[in-house]
Amino acid sequence: MVQDDSFERFDSIEDVNNFFGTTTLNPLVSIINLNNIEVVHHIPKQFGIHSIACYWDENCEASSNPDDERRAILAFYAPGYYGRHSSGATHHPEGYILAFDKELLHETLLQNRIDEYPFFSNPTDNIIRLSRDERDMVYNCMNSINEEINNAQDKYSSQILASGIAVLLNVCMRFYERQIQKPINSAQNIISSLNNILDRYINTPPSISRKIPTVASCASEMGLSANYLGDVVRNTIKISAHSYIQNFIVGEAKRLLDYTTMSIGQIAYHLGFKYPHHLTRVFKKNTGITPGQFRSRRRK
Repeated sequence: MVQDDSFERFDSIEDVNNFFGTTTLNPLVSIINLNNIEVVHHIPKQFGIHSIACYWDENCEASSNPDDERRAILAFYAPGYYGRHSSGATHHPEGYILAFDKELLHETLLQNRIDEYPFFSNPTDNIIRLSRDERDMVYNCMNSINEEINNAQDKYSSQILASGIAVLLNVCMRFYERQIQKPINSAQNIISSLNNILDRYINTPPSISRKIPTVASCASEMGLSANYLGDVVRNTIKISAHSYIQNFIVGEAKRLLDYTTMSIGQIAYHLGFKYPHHLTRVFKKNTGITPGQFRSRRRK
């Protein structure tokens, strides 16, 4: 375990167990029962392993909104993530922490899929709020994994543990998708904001510094992560955010080809493409034909 004055680093299961004062039963995976920990010190932590924390913090119980049922926290950390907490603060949470080394997943179906889960691929999307029943489902999954950890290890242990983690992650995906889909008005507001950004882009006079909008740039302007914007668009419109933006740009290119005498080079510059062939590549990928072919067909 590497320490300095600013953070504590968890590079192994042993690091995690030492921090919480628990015994290492398996060097590649551990379940920490926070109910057995008297005090948890909130200090910044850097993760070199995967970790999932599900807890019902004493501070969460005191919600000011009586209608807010989702007060349990499900937090995900992948290698390279930081757990940002105020140094020196303490609390008494109830819940569990699952920590596992990716080596546990070696030669399993989950090995190459683990980083595809959105809460592991982007640190700004790593928090899910749960109802009591949802929290209990996560607890049940973690208890099942813990039972296997406490069993005598044999040649099946790693496969069974990896399967248990896969089940837990699928349950977490259900809650993640529920969170990004609610409420529909919020999703519609995000789509409306995205459309406003694209409209401003279309109506901004061309310049050398003008840049073509991307999922990342639009998300940043809305104060969202690119992953979150992508998930909202995909769940609301059923296409990727990248495709949605590309369709918008190509749609404006079609309008200019149809109703103006601008050359393809001028249209490319007007839309923010550095070179005309960049517009041609995007246009053909979207429509199957080049801008020149589109214009000639429409004017026959």
